[in-house]
Amino acid sequence: MNLFWDEEVPFISVFNGHHLFYIAGMIGLLLLMCTQHRKVKKHADQIRQWILLISIGQQVLLYSWYVFEMGFDVSESLPFHISRISSLLGIVYLFSKNNKVLNLLFYFGLFAYGSFFYPSRVYPVYHVIGLSFFINHAITILLPLFAAIAYKWRPTFKGALKAYGWFLLYFLFVYTLNPVIDGNYFYLKYRPFFVDLPESLYIPLVLVATLAIFLLGYLLAHFIIHFVTTEQPSIISEEE
Repeated sequence: MNLFWDEEVPFISVFNGHHLFYIAGMIGLLLLMCTQHRKVKKHADQIRQWILLISIGQQVLLYSWYVFEMGFDVSESLPFHISRISSLLGIVYLFSKNNKVLNLLFYFGLFAYGSFFYPSRVYPVYHVIGLSFFINHAITILLPLFAAIAYKWRPTFKGALKAYGWFLLYFLFVYTLNPVIDGNYFYLKYRPFFVDLPESLYIPLVLVATLAIFLLGYLLAHFIIHFVTTEQPSIISEEE
């Protein structure tokens, strides 16, 4: 078995060595960005270009595997997992610096935290899709913080409500599509939580929980961004 490439490589389990590596890597990148925020602000455009190149490379890596290893099985290979949509939104933002795109990315990207701390059907760190998973989710989580430091972006309450509207459309789409193609988009077929809960209860729970996550994310983001960007007052005076 080719441990770097084969589909048959076993998935990781929660809090095993691979999972802890993913968490440690994410925390390390987060601390690096927070402690080096002056450099991030100073070299914002160069960093943005590097993130863009890495993100595009991750997309090429991901879909190359789906084509050559899985024959592009539409039940799994389409860009309809919310993490993949977040990646595409990130690429659009990195090209355009459009804050409306970033607002949507931020709220959709909140699911990436759950994927890090409770991974579902995730490959080990030495697997090509494990590497893709880490790059994808790390960029999705860090990009809003980068934009907050580099370009003074802030999430908005209106953006949270708009993002929830888009989520409802997305959820309706994948809920309808999954039975047609035997898909697992938004992990509705292989649930990470509440596996035995009836669908009549699970769906409303998902919808209510998502709204709560978006609103909580909005509140926490303002606190975290304020802490990171005002801990060193000179950052603000440099831009002024």
